Amino acid sequence: MKSTLAPLAAALVLGAGLLLGSAYAPARAGLGRSVASVSADRAKMKGQLRARTGVGYTVQVITLPSGTIVKEFVSPAGIIFAVSWRGPTMPNLAQTLGSQYFSKLKAAEKAQRFGHNHVEVRRPSLVVHAGGHMRAFYGVAYVPSLVPANVSLSDLH
Repeated sequence: MKSTLAPLAAALVLGAGLLLGSAYAPARAGLGRSVASVSADRAKMKGQLRARTGVGYTVQVITLPSGTIVKEFVSPAGIIFAVSWRGPTMPNLAQTLGSQYFSKLKAAEKAQRFGHNHVEVRRPSLVVHAGGHMRAFYGVAYVPSLVPANVSLSDLH
């Protein structure tokens, strides 16, 4: 019997493999990293950067040339605790999540739920919700232990 992954799950897995296979060094940006890594993300993604302030956190917003918007949520301690994306293309998840959390996503892919155009990973160390279809992708990933107490998870979109 053939296994049938949802198109989004297949795209995430294939894209992840290609991105990891083409990398010469591990990504140094992404979840759990310092706010200083946002500049590396912006440069790698060839995007435009702007910042906005939330209650008890800041959001570094990177607009990619494709129109996809990647948000990196930064705690008062200067650590990226969540990322989200929305737009016509998927961002480079190896870059966006960082090597540590991207490898956790890859490790969890077989044990978690994949639905039609939806991926959900729930681990104590990483939560990912992603979905969409061609020209309309979205997702959010966060590290529960890094989310500041005053931040609502609904703010992460």
